Amino acid sequence: MALFDDVLDFHLSEQVRVGPEPGIRAAAFMFRTSKPHDIAFIGAPRSGLHHIAFHVDEWGDVLRSADIMAKKKVRIDVTPQRHGITRGSTTYFFDPSGIPNEIFAGLGYLAQPDMPPITWSEQELWCGIFYHTGVAYEGFTTVYT
Repeated sequence: MALFDDVLDFHLSEQVRVGPEPGIRAAAFMFRTSKPHDIAFIGAPRSGLHHIAFHVDEWGDVLRSADIMAKKKVRIDVTPQRHGITRGSTTYFFDPSGIPNEIFAGLGYLAQPDMPPITWSEQELWCGIFYHTGVAYEGFTTVYT
């Protein structure tokens, strides 16, 4: 991550660590602005793009986008809810070519370079991804383009 830290001036806002303490960093959420993350890196069995995110202003816009997708019969992967990681509101869907996309809103907090990173453990992972249920949805972590 030295390239992102030292050269591109990104800062770590949140991370997921797996395995025995201190654990291996399995995910890193990094920022250059005051958003909780501008880019995310998540370990997986193979390389690929997980999804592209589109930012909207607020929770109501996430709901409205899901309403429009339902009306247009767009395949919704994850219904509107909130992430624990970054505290953002979200819904996931597939575009016509099958690429996963996200509608994302909300700044759960203002990230600052001097703040210590928030660390999620392997046991907290699913609450980090789907805060309200914390239920594992394996299909979510295996879709890559």
